[in-house]
Amino acid sequence: MLAILAGTCGKIARDVQLLMQTDVAEAFEPSGEGRGDSSTMPHKRNPVAAATALAAAVMAPNLAATMFAAQVQDHERSAGSWHAEWPTLPMLLLVTSGALGAIADIAEGLEVDAARMRANLDATGGLIMAEAVTMALAETIGKHDAHRLVEAASRKAANEKKDLRTVLSAESGITTHLSADMIARLFEPMAYQGTSQVLIDRLLASLDQHRT
Repeated sequence: MLAILAGTCGKIARDVQLLMQTDVAEAFEPSGEGRGDSSTMPHKRNPVAAATALAAAVMAPNLAATMFAAQVQDHERSAGSWHAEWPTLPMLLLVTSGALGAIADIAEGLEVDAARMRANLDATGGLIMAEAVTMALAETIGKHDAHRLVEAASRKAANEKKDLRTVLSAESGITTHLSADMIARLFEPMAYQGTSQVLIDRLLASLDQHRT
């Protein structure tokens, strides 16, 4: 369980590390004087807490493996296996607590750039919403034909450097089944989240219950 917990922290840290990249730049660790500074590049902001959690996530599985390897012992306690547990369990506890501490630090001060998130969503010229259009179109003409039509439109949009919504709005095979208003709604990412918001609300509600 400790190794799994450390791995969970590592996954969160990896996501934050990737979100901090210049070409993504959607979310950032909390900043502070001297925190995450580069030795050569004054502008750089390194993910120091994420790096801590990631290092712990790398170490934890190997420490857990040592504990599992020590399971088979002679009678009550055997020479060697018992002694291998002595330094290993404290180390596993330390790296897991370090990972948790790093993630708590990130969570308490995470900086989110919503405008950059929206810009990244719009960067594909609407291609990111092709699935939403396909699913809506499939309700009337079937999934196979819907997929074929939207795939062709997506290829045309990419080749001609046009917005997918513009291409779809000019295709009679699409507009016959989807109105202009429907197409507009299908290109709103916030309307195509599935159960994500429900899961987020459920998680936040459970946290509020634990606090009380």
